[in-house]
Amino acid sequence: MTWNFECVAGPFNSELGGILWDEGGLIFSLINELQLQKLNPANGSISAFRSYTGRMNGLAKAKDGSIFACQDGGRRVIQLQPDGSANVTATRFEGQIHNHPYDLCVDSKGRVWFSDPHSATPAFGPQIFPPLPYASIMRLERDRIGHWIIKRLSFDTTAPKAILLSDDEKTLFVAENPDDEHRNRELRAYPIDEDGNLGEFAVLHSFGRDHKGLHAGIHGMCKDSAGQIYACAGDTKSARQASIYQYSSAGQLLRAIPFPHGTPIRCCFAGEEDKHLYITSSDKCIYRLTLG
Repeated sequence: MTWNFECVAGPFNSELGGILWDEGGLIFSLINELQLQKLNPANGSISAFRSYTGRMNGLAKAKDGSIFACQDGGRRVIQLQPDGSANVTATRFEGQIHNHPYDLCVDSKGRVWFSDPHSATPAFGPQIFPPLPYASIMRLERDRIGHWIIKRLSFDTTAPKAILLSDDEKTLFVAENPDDEHRNRELRAYPIDEDGNLGEFAVLHSFGRDHKGLHAGIHGMCKDSAGQIYACAGDTKSARQASIYQYSSAGQLLRAIPFPHGTPIRCCFAGEEDKHLYITSSDKCIYRLTLG
């Protein structure tokens, strides 16, 4: 079968970060230009959404319409309000500033789950706050008086990247992408207990290796209306072509759609439809895949 990836925007002068469908348009981050912009797919126009964003990466929407963003340049998670204002959430865990948040999702209780890997790109300002000695899945939640606090959830991750909650919020899917040449990249499923803690993970997909080395893992994920997972994975360095992987809601691999335009980075569906999947790429363009 021939898959048509239609270029709908770009190339831009910046690396692309998170993308999010919002009120009929696609919000996307130009990380290096410190901009959030919005694409109107109906006419192809692009407008400014937010400026001076501090290298925002992952994006997610809460039930109240506010948008949460991983601000890589500030080593924090920011809440963007519909009125244009922004709030800073908690930034310290056990007295130390956490690492560089990469991806996030918001559950039905308003809690913000985020991956907190290390990054080779320094945050803005003087480098006086060292990173944590570990890279974990973290969760932002409110205490009894309404202040944001951080809870560490994973103790077995070394490089967590993309994360995604199942529809019933009983499973957290995590892309673990270690730099260790002796460990494969994995898609993991962590059960969530009644107290909100993570249990022992199951490996749903190990990306293996070939004669050129380890295969790249998952960079970004999204769900369709049935809870099926679509994941951007791979790179241009290994013998295996980068692809969009489709998994069932239980994490079973259904198919891999070859991606011919560099490395796919992030993806999201247009609203509640499962027809148009938008993908950002390492070639600094945004593509649309029409699914049958």
